Amino acid sequence: MGRDICPDCAREEDEKLATIRAYLREHPLANIYEVANGTDVPYDEIVQFIRDGRLLLRNNPNMVYPCERCGTPTQSGRLCANCAKEMARELDKRAHGQDAGKKHGDKGFYSRSDGSRHS
Repeated sequence: MGRDICPDCAREEDEKLATIRAYLREHPLANIYEVANGTDVPYDEIVQFIRDGRLLLRNNPNMVYPCERCGTPTQSGRLCANCAKEMARELDKRAHGQDAGKKHGDKGFYSRSDGSRHS
C-alpha cells in the first residue's frame, strides 16, 4: 500500500502503530482514550489508523469510535455495520433502477439548454 508521505513521516507512523500494538497486547481491554494517553498518540490518529485498515482490532472490544453517519460505536471503517448495509442496499436499489431504464429502451440524454431529448 503506497502512502503519499515522506519516508521519515512513514517511519514515524510505523513507530506509532508499533507502540499502539504493543500497548494493546499488554492492555487488551483498553479504550481508545486510554491507548492515546498511554502511548502519546493522539485519539484522531488512532481512529485514522483503524479507518484506514492499518490497525486491526481483533481482541480489543473497548476500542470503539463513532460511525461517521449515525454516531453508533464501531470498530472498523468509517461506518457501523447497520449504516454500511443500508448504504449498500441504497446503492443496489439505485443501480437496479438505472438498469431498469436501460432495459426499456431508455436511450439518449436531455440537453441542458432546451430540455429536448437527444439520441
